[in-house]
Amino acid sequence: MKRRFAHASGFAAAASLLLFAAALLPARATTTAKKRHAAAPISSPKPTSHTSSFRSGSPHAAALSHVSTHTTSTRRGRARRRVTYPRVRVSPERRAALIEQIGDRLKDPPPHAIAFSPALDGFYAQLASYQNSMRAGEKQTNTLRVLQWGDSHTAADMFTGETRRVFQQQFGDGGIGYSYAGYPFAGFRIFGSRHSQSPGWKTLGNKFLQLGDGELGMGGIGISTDRPREWVSLDTACTSLELQYLQQPGGGGLLFTDNGGDPIPIATDAPQAGPGEFHYACPAGDHEFKIETADRAPVTLLGWVATQPGVTWEMIGINGAEAPLILKWDQKLFSQYLKDNSPALIVLAYGTNEAASADWDEASYRETFAHLIDAIHSYVPESSILVIGPADRSLRQHYAWHPFSGTGKIVEAQREVCAGHNCAYWDQRERMGGFASMQDWVYAGWAQPDHTHFTADGYRALADALMADLMAGFEQYKQRQTPANETAGQGDASGSASGPPSGSTTGSGSANP
Repeated sequence: MKRRFAHASGFAAAASLLLFAAALLPARATTTAKKRHAAAPISSPKPTSHTSSFRSGSPHAAALSHVSTHTTSTRRGRARRRVTYPRVRVSPERRAALIEQIGDRLKDPPPHAIAFSPALDGFYAQLASYQNSMRAGEKQTNTLRVLQWGDSHTAADMFTGETRRVFQQQFGDGGIGYSYAGYPFAGFRIFGSRHSQSPGWKTLGNKFLQLGDGELGMGGIGISTDRPREWVSLDTACTSLELQYLQQPGGGGLLFTDNGGDPIPIATDAPQAGPGEFHYACPAGDHEFKIETADRAPVTLLGWVATQPGVTWEMIGINGAEAPLILKWDQKLFSQYLKDNSPALIVLAYGTNEAASADWDEASYRETFAHLIDAIHSYVPESSILVIGPADRSLRQHYAWHPFSGTGKIVEAQREVCAGHNCAYWDQRERMGGFASMQDWVYAGWAQPDHTHFTADGYRALADALMADLMAGFEQYKQRQTPANETAGQGDASGSASGPPSGSTTGSGSANP
């Protein structure tokens, strides 16, 4: 009995020591963490402003230096946890062969690369009218606008930056168009502009699962403050500027300046919440626009619109977003701003996140996506709609990459909705090479090691393919509109001036349509 008791006492003592030691470890870690946190108090000296600058040089060279080629990150917790993927090792010979293979495929589109293309006739009609006035030597005063909403593939502005470059090279630089106010999230950029803000602003809508009242305007993201002397700025070239803001009871005053000139007051106070707009005409050239809060009162900024005569391809993207997110925004604000901006073409580029979500099956997504399309048609019936389907992707399981089949249900749902709701559809996965094509893109260096996103070269190649397909459809539209006898009289000259980009995946069209 005594021996058993002694053994029991020994085990109890050892257990107590282990528990005590274990208790000490987290206690020390907690103390260390607290000391480390205390070393960087919230009231740090002179917080700096946030700036995004992409004004000069090659946009894609800048994009390559800005985007990591082997990491992604999650949004759990306050600190961003990095997820590192091993670099893909491919021989130079195989990489070159894959680049040539993918490039040849992109330069050889199927006969109907854009499905249900008659839905684009309204856009093509506006573009043809614009082109005819250019050829007639008329002075251009209006801007033909294309607005693209999307997820992280859009938010990077590498795809939209390339479509903008190609489109404007052929039809004229209409400016950057819409952009979020300030610098609302890390990595925000629009090539051809510089965005800055003071540190006292709060971003609304970026955490898209917590939208509050949804009063987020046309782009789904706003910034707010109730402090005086907080500022935002936009550097870009334009001849017309619009500031979009929320009118609200008790709203604060703003002061607007252009290139440091005399301030112009803007009042945001109103009896009830609603869309507010400030319009400003300016001479052609580069401008530094600045907005500063004038008093201690609530102010919410919803975006800038900077345009000039020409065409635009505008970026409205939110990382992690799904298409039905648009329906969660305040529809009064969204629809009013959409009507006021009157785009010739609306592009919806979603599907990657929906395909990976357990919230959607093909039937439920089809119903919700149809509701979104119908709502947009009702807001701006004169605007054409083009849906860009999700790209192919792979998922990592058991230390190996496997093609993700879940994208197919979203592709089919989107295609079916477009067929019945007057939308054109561009099957991005099919243009890549179809199911399981992502692996080749990664090996070619045109997709990231996460097997979901692309490198700058990859986004540029896809954007050039879309523009080639879109301009091929434009030429077909013009041929359908031209009487047979007029076509015979014009011969080859009618189509040579503004044919689709040809010869390479750069997609650069003629500078003189």
